[in-house]
This record gives sequence, structure tokens and C-alpha cells, in this order.
Amino acid sequence: MRRVFTTEEARAAGVTMAALKWGERTGRWRRVRRGVYLEGPEAPGQLDLLVARVVATGAVASGTLAGVLHGLDGVVLDAHPLRRRSLPPGRVVDRDGIRCTDALQTLVDLAASLDDLAWEQALESALRARLTTIEELEGALPALGRSRTPGTSRIRRVLARRPSGAPPTESLLETLLVQLARTVNGLGDPVRQLQVDDVHGCFVARVDLAWPELGLFIELDGEHHEHQPVHDARRETAVVAATGWLCGRFTWTEVVRTPKSTARRVASLAEQARRRPLASGTPPTGSVRL
Repeated sequence: MRRVFTTEEARAAGVTMAALKWGERTGRWRRVRRGVYLEGPEAPGQLDLLVARVVATGAVASGTLAGVLHGLDGVVLDAHPLRRRSLPPGRVVDRDGIRCTDALQTLVDLAASLDDLAWEQALESALRARLTTIEELEGALPALGRSRTPGTSRIRRVLARRPSGAPPTESLLETLLVQLARTVNGLGDPVRQLQVDDVHGCFVARVDLAWPELGLFIELDGEHHEHQPVHDARRETAVVAATGWLCGRFTWTEVVRTPKSTARRVASLAEQARRRPLASGTPPTGSVRL
């Protein structure tokens, strides 16, 4: 996000009005509202305009704007980033110099406008970044219910669906695959970030998602760095050699662009795994030693 500043902040830093005007003429910054500037000459985007509005009015960003400022998945900006209301001091934080609702309050606000899937994506990213916890959300539910806060039923529904004690997903791609796997009949939620040890108790690898009771694990390919494909292939080979499990590998494009065919592939893998003798007797634990 581009840096935003006010005339008062510029003056406090020793920038005169003449220097402000010179900077605007030369493209060093751009005035987007009275008394509010953005660094750089580029035309302001939607995010820039909404942030400038918050700064100009001295308001607190909330809703989708707060979600974007917190970097939450599943959030798309809308044109109404402000809500006139009283907030306890603890519910307001600073994100990149912008006052906005904290992650807990932002998730509560977003539950009134996002659907279940998008809100779950936002939740997992907030947990991943350690902006809030499941315990904080559960602790807030009684008060939300008494005040009939919109979205409370969505929060309860998504939390109830989430496996107890499960760690956050490690990426949006992982969240999307978890959600997609739920559409496969008879396939429960996978174990996340499962550690696999060999017969000697030595660490082999940590896999993205797994169904230990089936002898099935899934690896996800996001943006590759140099040598990453080779590393992933070696890790997959090591897990298969140590466990004999069946492996599925999926890319961002497959999960996002062709979810129906990807779900069919997941279902086919699960069916193949069920037919394998290894599927019986494998404990669904957070650390597998075979």
C-alpha cells in the first residue's frame, strides 16, 4: 500500500506548503483529498481512495478495508469501509499507519457480509498471522449472541466445522483444498501439517494435508522457487517410501480454476486409498510413526 500523509504531518516534518506544491507538480506525491497526499505520481486505486478517506475524516477503518489492511484472505474491498460507532480502545489498532479495527472485531464485522467459505478463508489467515485465536472468538460469542450481532450464526457454524485443536492452514491454497475436500462424499477433514517419521523414529517430512486412516496425503504446489520442484519430489518420494501411502499433488490452477474436476480427482484418490490393504489400522494421529 502506498504511504499516505496529511498536510499537518508534512508540516510537522518541516515540509512547507511551497514544497508540498512542488512535490505535487514533480510527481513526488499526489493530492487525493483536501489535505491528504499519496506518495508517487500514479493515479490512486480503490484502496488508496478508501484509506485517504479514513485519514481525512479521522475515522477507523472497518469491514472489508480493515480486512485488506490486516492481509486477510477472502476479502474484497467494497465502497463502505467506515462505520460510525463506539469502539473500546482495545478494539482499535494501527496497521501501516492507519487506524482500523483489530483482527477480532474485523472478523466479527466481516461475518455479516461474507459467505461461509470466504469468512473461513479470512479466519484461517488471521490465525496463521497470529492476529487472533479460536479461544478469543469463542469467548466473544456469548456477548455477540446476546446483542444479536449480524453474522454470529456464521461464526458459530464455521467454528463448529473446524476440527478441534487443528493448526491454521499454511496458505490460502491449503484452505481452498480443505474446503474442496469437504465436498467429497465420505471424506472428512484432513489432518493438517502432519509429521511423518520412519520406523526408527527419525523425521522424514511434514505433509500439507493427510488422511492417515486412509493412507493418503496431498501436497500442494504454490509459487515455486528455484530448486523447489526437485525438493518437493524428493520429499514426496521419502514419505511414500516410509509409509507406502498414496499421494495426490495439486496446483493453484487446478484448485482455483477447475475445482469440480479437482474434487473428482480427490474422490478418486480416496477411493483408491480405501481399496489398498494399508488403509486399515493406521492411527489418525498428529505424528505418524510406521
